[in-house]
Amino acid sequence: MLKEYFSILSEGSRETGFDEKVISEEAGDALEKLISGDHRYLSDTINHAELTADIRRETTQHGQHPYAVIVTCSDARVPPEHIFSAGIGDLFVIRNAGNLIGSFDLGSVEYAVEHLGAKLVVIMGHTHCGAVAAAMEGDSEGHIHDIILEVKAAIGDASDPREAEIRNVKHSLSRLHDSEILSKMHADGQVEFAGAIYDIETGTVEFLKI
Repeated sequence: MLKEYFSILSEGSRETGFDEKVISEEAGDALEKLISGDHRYLSDTINHAELTADIRRETTQHGQHPYAVIVTCSDARVPPEHIFSAGIGDLFVIRNAGNLIGSFDLGSVEYAVEHLGAKLVVIMGHTHCGAVAAAMEGDSEGHIHDIILEVKAAIGDASDPREAEIRNVKHSLSRLHDSEILSKMHADGQVEFAGAIYDIETGTVEFLKI
């Protein structure tokens, strides 16, 4: 299932001009951890991951080695570490309204992948996203305007919220290729990219076949 999932993603990459590559087993392991973590979250919303003083000391002395990068929305109903039953040092989380990818976000992903060794980057949108809704309904003032413009560019003429949320995730996935570092590492099979939608009511994460 994991091999099939990433083969679909790589086909999408080839359509945008990126060569076929070897699928990383480590990326598959990371995706499996996320999926099984969400299953545990659904059965028991208490996070039983290691959040101990020993882990704090271990990561202080030996650094962080996250197995995945999660780029997601700042929405308070979307807690990534809880959703994936993750502990200290497991996930490198980047959050902003609308789960967008800009230059600072790209730099953060580059750092997590190139220097910390993360093998999987997940762009995770969610249901009932306020940024998507605002882009569909109109506009806004201040710096929120910049967010709405980016989401509008992503969703185009989508009139269904579900379709708009998926398009927004796809747009952010495509923006990862704005980084030469990430594009090369992706083409070489050193990192995989995935898209997902989190359902804020049910707690389920659907990984998208893009």
